[in-house]
Amino acid sequence: MIHHIAIGTPNPEPLAAFYLQIPGAKLLKRHHFDSGEVRSVWIQLGPIILMLESGEQESPKNLVFSLNPSNQNEWREFFKSIQVTSRTDFTMYFQDPDGNGLGLSSYPQKLPHSLEMS
Repeated sequence: MIHHIAIGTPNPEPLAAFYLQIPGAKLLKRHHFDSGEVRSVWIQLGPIILMLESGEQESPKNLVFSLNPSNQNEWREFFKSIQVTSRTDFTMYFQDPDGNGLGLSSYPQKLPHSLEMS
């Protein structure tokens, strides 16, 4: 079972603002350097903690979220300001402000036609 996913970023606070718009995301904690600057921001995404860590930009190839009937309207709202970069029958791909790959998948069901988001 996955405990957390860490993403390196030179700008944890603006990146956190983006991820906190993800449906169901909840801020857990901010950690600071002795200088007061944000060192990391922890965000709960379902059973997984996303840790946005100050440093070099590093991430997985794509972090893909689940689309289900209970969160379709929230995702539709989220995508009003986000550009989809590509899509398959099951997954739509987009990027966070640092250019990290993200996605939204309905697999094994095909994405609903009513979910036109860009």
